[in-house]
Parts: sequence; structure tokens; C-alpha cells
Amino acid sequence: MSNGNSPHHYHAFVDGTLEAFLLLEEDSETVYLSDRDGEISDSMRMSLLSGNVEVTDKSSSSPTSLGVEDFRLLAAHLGTQWKKQGKAPTDIRKFFA
Repeated sequence: MSNGNSPHHYHAFVDGTLEAFLLLEEDSETVYLSDRDGEISDSMRMSLLSGNVEVTDKSSSSPTSLGVEDFRLLAAHLGTQWKKQGKAPTDIRKFFA
């Protein structure tokens, strides 16, 4: 979903029922949970340097909200592909069992 400039916006499908949106910010080496329009939701972020996930909104209990472990898995995979390719990936297809 990105136009080539950082931050890069990604659309993910989780368990075939949940949509999630992520932003990869190359300068800060951080992946953020975002909304459909690319606005940072400010509830979760992952530093690609340390691998630590910061949860800033623990009150989200909506059944459609992305859980911390699903976010960690998506963000880590996105970061791995970014580091491996040396640039933000344009398309990632990964099925986790």
C-alpha cells in the first residue's frame, strides 16, 4: 500500500477473519499498528532494533482488535524482510501455522 516513501503502509489478514494495518518507519526502525488510512493507532509498536513490543493502550478489548502476539509475529516478519531485502518490501505473503 506504500507509495515508496517511508513510512510504508501494510495491509494484513489474520486468521482469515481479521484485517490489520501496519506502518514501517525506516528512520526509527519501528513498526506501528495503524488504521486503514495509515494513521498510527498508538496502541502497539515494535522496535526492530531491540525486538521489544510496547503496548500503550491496554484497554482495547474489541474482538476485532489485533492481539499482542499476532502483532509481534507480523511486525517481526515485516522487519526481517525489510532487513533481508535492504529496503521496504512491496508485498509479503506469509502463512503461519
